[in-house]
Amino acid sequence: MTNNCNPLIERITHHYAELTEGSRRLADYLQLNPEKILILSTNEIAEACSVSKTSVSRFIRKLGYEDYAALRNELLELRDSGEPIQTGVVTGDFQQDIAALQQLQEQLSNANLDPLIIAMANAPRIKIIGYRNSYPLAIHFRQQLMQCRGAVELLPLPGQTIGEDLAAIEPDDFVIVIGIRRRVSHFPQIIEQLKGQQCLLITDQSGQKYAQHVTHLLVSHMNNQTPLDSYAVPMSLIAHLVNSTYRLLKEKATQNSSKISRNYTKLNELE
Repeated sequence: MTNNCNPLIERITHHYAELTEGSRRLADYLQLNPEKILILSTNEIAEACSVSKTSVSRFIRKLGYEDYAALRNELLELRDSGEPIQTGVVTGDFQQDIAALQQLQEQLSNANLDPLIIAMANAPRIKIIGYRNSYPLAIHFRQQLMQCRGAVELLPLPGQTIGEDLAAIEPDDFVIVIGIRRRVSHFPQIIEQLKGQQCLLITDQSGQKYAQHVTHLLVSHMNNQTPLDSYAVPMSLIAHLVNSTYRLLKEKATQNSSKISRNYTKLNELE
């Protein structure tokens, strides 16, 4: 579900699991900023990613290009064919978010989300897993899905380990895992445990290495150029998924959200 019409991004996605740590820094940077190939030299790209110039050259060859010039020429040809590729420097936090949101829009427009949305609408139960900075995203995802349908659980409960919850997942459950940045040390084991389960992984560019282990993968490209992360992209992605689920469920979702609103009124929970 990560098809992209930009050949550089396609190649990075294909080879991501095989890359070294230094190469993944380059991959993360160029997936979010492919235009840098047209703007910066190999020295400048190496400095931006804290790697050597040799590492940049090795990374480019790993992707199947003869050299930096071949990669640059491919992107120039793509731009000349009418594909919109930015050739100027984007600065500022909001501009970086806008660029990442545009990349998310392109990813979604090139993906067939129908099987995913159908699973989110029709699965008997949905389990959502998120730790650390992904935990608020998981909470928000659950709250929004509860407006559409019932039987949506957040795992694990606060203060609890997840082993019991993983053991209790049924074959027809749909699992959503959110793992953005600094994932917990046992994250690979969680993904391994879920192998064979209908599962969506929402991750940043560094989590693409798990693509072969999950049913659905959606990447929220995070900006590497600011000291603190913006979560505008994953929040927008969640909004898109839950609204698509709501539209698919139609009257059922409307009835569910109306029932929740009536409960708010009866319990006097909101202003």
